Amino acid sequence: MKKYLLFFGLITLAFMLAACSGEKSSGDAEKKDGGVVEINFGGGFATEEPIWLFEADPSLAPNLGKTYKLNLSQFRANADRLNAYQADQIDGGTLGQGAAILSSSQGVEMKVVAVVSKDTPDVGFNSAFMTLKDSEINDIKDLKGKTIGISDFKSPTDMWVRSALRSAGLDPDKDVKYAITPIPAMTEAVKSKKIDLGMFPQPFGAAAEESGEFKTIFTSKTGVPFDEDFLVMFLHPDFIKENKQAVKDFLADYANIVKYYHENGPEARQKILDKTKKVQADPKIYVNMTDNNRSAYINRDGWEKVQELMLKDKWIEKKIDLDDLIDTSLLPSE
Repeated sequence: MKKYLLFFGLITLAFMLAACSGEKSSGDAEKKDGGVVEINFGGGFATEEPIWLFEADPSLAPNLGKTYKLNLSQFRANADRLNAYQADQIDGGTLGQGAAILSSSQGVEMKVVAVVSKDTPDVGFNSAFMTLKDSEINDIKDLKGKTIGISDFKSPTDMWVRSALRSAGLDPDKDVKYAITPIPAMTEAVKSKKIDLGMFPQPFGAAAEESGEFKTIFTSKTGVPFDEDFLVMFLHPDFIKENKQAVKDFLADYANIVKYYHENGPEARQKILDKTKKVQADPKIYVNMTDNNRSAYINRDGWEKVQELMLKDKWIEKKIDLDDLIDTSLLPSE
């Protein structure tokens, strides 16, 4: 595969938690052991509960250990994960929807095979853009001349902010300033007035609401009022071709886990707290929070709309073939 450093650090959601370097996978020579296919998978530090449940409760994945083994490495940013992927250190991982489109437009070979988390209007939690409760900002129009904290440029946060500003008649390139702010630092950055407005995904949004110190000015759906598959799962096409049955078994287990998580959120999050060290949040807030909409299944229409927004902002120069990027054949029927 072509190797080059990717300049963006898009998220999801993954985009979220404190610094930790990625671990290298075991490499091609160890991908199979006694007929069990090893899937070397690169994840992040937030919004990936269905993936963490493979560790927290293996009984939810009946094919685990029989036809495949999941080796999960965690990376602090998409760029780190994609560089590991380009170096053949991982077979796939999680990635923001926009990052997948951008990567494909730059010639990175991948197949998006499932969804990790959605951002859906009026369904579940939508990432909140918040300021202090006593702030003079009460409306999007009040943001003119203010500083907004975003996780990275050309990230979902960036897209949501720009679209919301346009919906209120503001110019996202001229009327506001931006400050790159790690998600875990967003709360303190707003409180110390280093930024006027910050983006709060879960569990940070729930913690901010619980504190009573913040108010929401808009959400991720204010300017992007459609269903986004904002955090997705991708695998290398060659890996899929060489291990098709194992991949199907993995995705069948994954679809069942996502369904379980969607229907049993508090119980599932408690298992993650009890059995893993993935979460750095107040346990009570984390277990009882309202989470994003969860489904393993791809919304093709949303991909077209996200691509149009990326063209509008000149993040990509031309449309990519979404049918070449997305593979819906590997998941079991809904």
